[in-house]
Amino acid sequence: MKNEHKPVIGITARVEKDQMYTLDPVYGKAILQAGGLPLIVPIVDEEDIPLLCERLDGLIVTGGGDINPTLYGEEPHIRLGAVYPGSDQYEKELILNFLELDKPFIGMCRGMQMLNVSLGGTIYQDLEAQYEGTLYQHKQMAMRTHRTHSVTLEDDSRLIKIMEEKTFNVNSFHHQGIKDVSDKLKVAGRAADGLVEALESENHQFVMGIQWHPEEFALQGDEASKKIFERFVKECRKDKMQNQK
Repeated sequence: MKNEHKPVIGITARVEKDQMYTLDPVYGKAILQAGGLPLIVPIVDEEDIPLLCERLDGLIVTGGGDINPTLYGEEPHIRLGAVYPGSDQYEKELILNFLELDKPFIGMCRGMQMLNVSLGGTIYQDLEAQYEGTLYQHKQMAMRTHRTHSVTLEDDSRLIKIMEEKTFNVNSFHHQGIKDVSDKLKVAGRAADGLVEALESENHQFVMGIQWHPEEFALQGDEASKKIFERFVKECRKDKMQNQK
């Protein structure tokens, strides 16, 4: 593949105290493995967000701290963790601008929750305290490559067509989760306890949210997980080529 055809894919980093960036290298490695060129996305001035989105061919919003509940109209629960409002507002604007351009997007873990909140949905501030019904472990204590609970995908989802698997086990590292799904998204998969594990948009060429961390499995050679990144990079490359015409 010629280097000029490699799509540039922005990856948000975890932002602590709105000033320190940290990012697990597995995200970038998964994109490189799939043929893309990863770029860590910093916080920029609001007026520069549209220009940044125009320059990127794809975007992944990753994990991080808890989401500020004021973004979805709630008061903070006593078990809410650390929030960084500057980062939350920036990611919301970044997501909305990217979706307006209809460019390929994946929200992973907290990134899926941010996608839902940005489009008018809500989340549980703390699953153990707020989720009704039986809840399985969603914040595993095992290593990141351990598959701790099952996920079942919807038969009509884009994700099942990509992965070619319906039910499989995933890793899990979150104490917040999807509550009310945005009316602009549809559920693509759930855990055995009913918690939403995947979201998709039917109004965009490629927009999805994934609650688990497939990048960990992709780097281990798991074919179904590799297909997610390969398809994502393919969509980013297609969008890049169309914009160059």
